[in-house]
Amino acid sequence: SRVISDSLAQDPKGLSIENRSQLHQWQLWLSLERGADGQQQLLPDSLRQLCRNAMQDTQVKISELQRSVAAALAAVRPGFDDEYLEPRTGYSLDLALPSSRIAIEVDGPSHFLRPDSQGVRAPSGTTVLKRRLIAAAGWRVISVPFYDWGRLNTADERQAYLERAVAPLGAIAPQASPEGCTSLP
Repeated sequence: SRVISDSLAQDPKGLSIENRSQLHQWQLWLSLERGADGQQQLLPDSLRQLCRNAMQDTQVKISELQRSVAAALAAVRPGFDDEYLEPRTGYSLDLALPSSRIAIEVDGPSHFLRPDSQGVRAPSGTTVLKRRLIAAAGWRVISVPFYDWGRLNTADERQAYLERAVAPLGAIAPQASPEGCTSLP
């Protein structure tokens, strides 16, 4: 970590935005999941802010899939914000209810690996990391995978799907998986 810190201190702006974003994710992991052990390896404040800014400045494009989920969600449970910038982590949350710390991530094909021999699609490493770090920052994360959403043919089916997703959130928070995400059956 000292080697990384020393080399960044020389010319931190020489790194690409993608590299600075990745360093920010590493810093989040250290601070949120490693506790006191990770605190010893954190970069200086100015470098952490440079990396955080790189991640926050990344352009977000809202997909048609996300628009569809947002529209159906508004009919079920209004008040979710589109592309909410989570202040602690710097992540943009697809749909968020900040007052309740509920995040709904609309996961398109790029969020998954190719199906395995049984047809199961595992989330990509970046998706798993985002879910874990958001959950570690105190959010309840619900995934709406494209392959589930694509099977729903009517507005009633979509609303019923989302009602099942958010219904338990009113009283008791659902248990997150080790990957930091609640999935629907």
